[in-house]
Amino acid sequence: MKPVLMIGLSTYDITVPMDGPLVENQKYHLRVSTRGGGGPAFNAAYLCAKWGVPAYLRTRIGCDEFGEAMRTLMKRAGIFEEEVLQRREFHTPYSYIFTNNFNGNRTVMNFRDDPETRHLPFGDHDIGVILTDGHEKTMSLDAFEKYPRALRVLDAGNFRDYTLEVAREVDYLVSSQVFAEGYTGRKIDVGDPKGCAEIFESVEAINGKTAVITLGGEGLLYRAPENSLSGHGGEVCHMPAYPAEAVDTTGAGDIFHGAFVCGLAEGMEFEQILCLAQMAASISVRYEGSQTSVPERSAVEKELKSTGFGYL
Repeated sequence: MKPVLMIGLSTYDITVPMDGPLVENQKYHLRVSTRGGGGPAFNAAYLCAKWGVPAYLRTRIGCDEFGEAMRTLMKRAGIFEEEVLQRREFHTPYSYIFTNNFNGNRTVMNFRDDPETRHLPFGDHDIGVILTDGHEKTMSLDAFEKYPRALRVLDAGNFRDYTLEVAREVDYLVSSQVFAEGYTGRKIDVGDPKGCAEIFESVEAINGKTAVITLGGEGLLYRAPENSLSGHGGEVCHMPAYPAEAVDTTGAGDIFHGAFVCGLAEGMEFEQILCLAQMAASISVRYEGSQTSVPERSAVEKELKSTGFGYL
C-alpha cells in the first residue's frame, strides 16, 4: 500500500462541554475540558496512521507549547513527520471549542496566523493519495505536480476562490453543504431530489470527475457507479447518515475525509468507501473532541456489519 499525504491545517483543540449554547453577559464556571489535536489535515492523517495506512502530513506548526504537543500526538499515532513545517516564526494554531451537551453542536474560536505561502519542496515519496483541505493552495498545487500519479482529493469546507482553484485539479471533490450552497447559490433540500441532482451536477462539473456532497446529519449526495449495488447506477443518490446521539460534532467531517482516503488507499469500491466514512463519522460524534474521537477501525467495521448499514 502506498503512503498518503495530507496537506493543510493542524490545530491544538481545547474542547469545553456546556449545558446549552453560549449566552452573552454570562459568567461560566467550567470544570472539565478535553485537549487534543485538531484541524482537517491533522485529523485525517491521524485516522489513517491509526488505521495502518502510512501517512505523511504537510502542515505548519510553531516551536511553542502547542506545537510540541502536536508533535507528540504525531509520534504517538505513527504519522511520518518529514513534511511537517515547524518554525520559530510560526505560531501553532489553536482553538477553543464550546459544545452544547443537549445536541452536540459546537461553537469554535480558532486562532491562527496566515504566514506567506512559499514554494517549499516535498520529499521523494511514492505517494498514492493526496488529501488537501484547501487552506494551502500553493502547497497543494505543488504536491499535485510533484506526485502526478497520486489520486487527488479535496476536502472543500468553505467556498473561497482559492479552494475553487484547487477543486478544478482534483480527482475527488468532497464538498461540504456550505461549499456546495456557496458555489451554486442554492439551498440543498433532501426532500427535493430534482433540486439535489441539479446542485450536485453543478458541483460535479467543477472537476469533471467524482464529486460527493456531505450533509452532516442528513448524509450525503453522490453519483452511483454503473455497477452500483443500490440498483441506481449512474443516478445522483442520497445516502442517509447512520443515526447517532451526538455528544460533540467537532471533527466529524475531518474523520469522514480520513476514512475516505483510507478506503481509496486500500482500493475499496466507491460506495463501500462512503459507507466506511459515514460510519466513522457517526461513531466519532458520540465522543468529545476531534482527534480524541477518532474511532478504531475494528469498531467501525463491527458496527457496519451488525447494523447492515451500506454495502460492507
